[in-house]
Amino acid sequence: MNPRTWLATGGINTKLVRVFLLQILAISVATVLGVFVAGLIAERVLVREALSGEATHFWSHYEKDATFPLPNTNNLTGYLSVGGDEQSLPDWLKGHDEDGFYRITQTPESEPLVSISSRGDARLFLVFDEVQVSQLALYFGLAPLTAVLLLIYLLTWVGYVMSRRAVSTMVKLADRVRNYDVKAGQFEPFQASEFGGVDDSEALTLVNAFNQFINRMQSSIQRERNFTRNASHELRTPLAVVKANLDLLERFDQPDKKQSVIDRMRRTVDGMEDLVETLLLLARDAESSLSTSSISLNELLSELLEELGEALSQPGVDYRLTAKGVLRVEAPKRVLAILFTNLIRNAMMYTDSGLIEVIIDRRGVVVKDTGCGMGEGEIERMFEPFVRGHDRSNEGYGLGLAIVRRLCDRFGWDLRASSEQGVGTEIHIEFPRAQYESKHP
Repeated sequence: MNPRTWLATGGINTKLVRVFLLQILAISVATVLGVFVAGLIAERVLVREALSGEATHFWSHYEKDATFPLPNTNNLTGYLSVGGDEQSLPDWLKGHDEDGFYRITQTPESEPLVSISSRGDARLFLVFDEVQVSQLALYFGLAPLTAVLLLIYLLTWVGYVMSRRAVSTMVKLADRVRNYDVKAGQFEPFQASEFGGVDDSEALTLVNAFNQFINRMQSSIQRERNFTRNASHELRTPLAVVKANLDLLERFDQPDKKQSVIDRMRRTVDGMEDLVETLLLLARDAESSLSTSSISLNELLSELLEELGEALSQPGVDYRLTAKGVLRVEAPKRVLAILFTNLIRNAMMYTDSGLIEVIIDRRGVVVKDTGCGMGEGEIERMFEPFVRGHDRSNEGYGLGLAIVRRLCDRFGWDLRASSEQGVGTEIHIEFPRAQYESKHP
């Protein structure tokens, strides 16, 4: 198995155990290699340098005094062969006549390090006995090393235990998230006391992050439920209208009556398209980015009033655009068209007689009507989806002002409304970054 895969599989506790086992293994291997390298250094560098120094010291005195005694200590023994006479040499050293460092077998259990050097016809053999040195290394080297290793293993175990406690919060949270039942529809927030309490800042941060995610998920699921519920309810009526008009088309023979039915169906289908677009916009978490440009609200509102006045004209209702200057807004034109179309259409729907006036000033736009107006309770809910006026329950879908609120929140425009029953309604929209040019300085 790939080591990376081996480390990544299993739970957090399993991964921690594997990591600490690898640490112990790495420490052990490093220690063994360190001892081995230290032995090589001791033999190849330290011991050989010491033997070379002993040989140099002996030859410097031997050249002055041929009777200078050979080295003879607990760990070092010297032998001298002059003129090829090897009688003074032990048998296991005889026959070695090349200078250098060698390991020569003395007995099956002993293979000491021997330094051979020559001066003229004399040859010096220095035999280094490592038995004593090995015992000293065991007592003063390996024993402390073993104690250090045991201490390292103990600290590693303590680190494992502390790490396991540190990630216990994550383990508990992972279990809770794994067992969280979204289908049950009960979005219960996590409590910090279950995962270490408020004193554990890391646990509190994780709990807050998960609670924020739960809130977003709950909001998203609620929007989806609202969309499916409201779409199925609101589309039922226009579909019934289309179906009934199809039945009428089969019975009518006169072309003028057929055309009237077709026009009615076309208006119904157009209304369905607006409804679906509005429902989708309300259901989305964030609108897609749209290209912006500098839009003259004077021109846009003039076009919208003309179009809507022709499409929704009513006897006894006048439409007027009042502007003392030119107001320009940096925004997507389609968004502004949807915004003011809904406001003007809503004003037309609730006005049976009088005046619908759109006023442009340096702060923004006011859409004012002389319709039925609203009470305080209706004003508080007027921007909620599918809320319709008390005397207009069979007209529209109750989505116009909801989409107005959504777009104003999305683009940072200020929206407020005032109304009085039997007098009319005023809706104000202010554009903080709009540019206003007065017609009369």
